[in-house]
Amino acid sequence: MQRACPNCGAFMAIEKIFCIRCGERVVQLTKHDLEALDFVYPPDRDAMESLKNFEALSPLFDELIVKHHIRSALSRLEECSSKIDFSSKLGSIVRECGVILGLSRLPKAYLLESDAPTAFTFGMKDQYFLVISFGLLGILDEGEVKAAIGHECGHIKCHHIKYHTIAELLLRGAEFSLEFMGGLLNVISPVLRLMLFSWHRESEISADRAALIVSDDPAKPISLLKKLAKNAPVSENPAFEPLSTHPVYKERISHILNYYRSPEYRAVREKVGWRLAISKALAPFCRFCGGAKPVAGLFCPRCGRSQV
Repeated sequence: MQRACPNCGAFMAIEKIFCIRCGERVVQLTKHDLEALDFVYPPDRDAMESLKNFEALSPLFDELIVKHHIRSALSRLEECSSKIDFSSKLGSIVRECGVILGLSRLPKAYLLESDAPTAFTFGMKDQYFLVISFGLLGILDEGEVKAAIGHECGHIKCHHIKYHTIAELLLRGAEFSLEFMGGLLNVISPVLRLMLFSWHRESEISADRAALIVSDDPAKPISLLKKLAKNAPVSENPAFEPLSTHPVYKERISHILNYYRSPEYRAVREKVGWRLAISKALAPFCRFCGGAKPVAGLFCPRCGRSQV
């Protein structure tokens, strides 16, 4: 059965979950879908709660920093990248990661014409962008590509993106003049900077968990990290870590292996497995009589038949 995309109006097969034209969800999220709290790294969760103390500044940060950064990044992308079609092989990996992690919508995805191996996300609220470079695709196998995209989608699922933007701008030495920030210049204090960097490193552990979840094979995110580490030797010096946005890769590998062996990971994989098993049942129409039903309902209220 097909359903019209609520965003662009294109008709889409229910089983695709997302519109392959615009990335909007065709089938709404249910209690069976993965939630961020199912896999988020606890220190990441706790640090995010602390950062919410600064929510009074959100409108200013959004207007003067985040939106400006998004406009600048999109302008640069138009010159050196191409959009990834969600019906393509690479686009299907983005869709698969979105289904497994329970994204509310897919990020707009771009293929960057660069030999540098990189992947990143940016954006705000429900408008997110995912970028992966030719250079990264050239050194990864398909499972590692899935882990890389799963990692970036994990950042989206855990609502990291806005604070990532602020931390990364600060890391690059972006300063905000008195004219630009007015009396709020001192808000970006050394303490807050270190707090943001510390949280950013913890957020990477959550995203690495997402990479593991979508690949279900610790070898894939681990080999991805090892390949990336070869291209970033400076960041692997522990002396630089307090001012770094990423933990050293050996620490990240240890976290991946510990999580893979944990009962929490087994519970997540069971939830993902159940969600995929009943994928055809999670639709607004009965598989048999075609009658309307709740998306999360596993029995048709009209004919009574099980959808599983």
